[in-house]
Amino acid sequence: MYNIEELINIILNKSEQLEDFEKQKTELENLTAKQLNCIEIIHSMENPTLSELTEKLLITKASASVMLDRLEQNGFIRKVKSDNDRRSAHMHLTKKGDRAAHLHADVHKQFAILLTSELTDSEKEILIVLLNKAIKSLQ
Repeated sequence: MYNIEELINIILNKSEQLEDFEKQKTELENLTAKQLNCIEIIHSMENPTLSELTEKLLITKASASVMLDRLEQNGFIRKVKSDNDRRSAHMHLTKKGDRAAHLHADVHKQFAILLTSELTDSEKEILIVLLNKAIKSLQ
């Protein structure tokens, strides 16, 4: 039996390995976990501003700007000036960025299937309830 720290370590490592394996098969192999997370958030927020992104990512505007500049240089996003306020811009995913967002989501789905493959339906429901309760303190 593993303790909670060992379980979390195994889960995080296996998730990272799966994501790295899947990235190696695509043009996304050079994206960091933070960049993929940023792409995923842009996708879910539907064209957020820099301020909205930094709030969601919990990083400074300077750090977010550097990351966004790299993502733009590598063709994952494009910045579009706001129609309402020319001082701000909205982040839009390119086709390449959209593929990255879908890859990231697919890896999460694959990992969830792997993680729960030995569980019964009722055990999966219990796990969902427990994980939801556990993550409340993280939000």
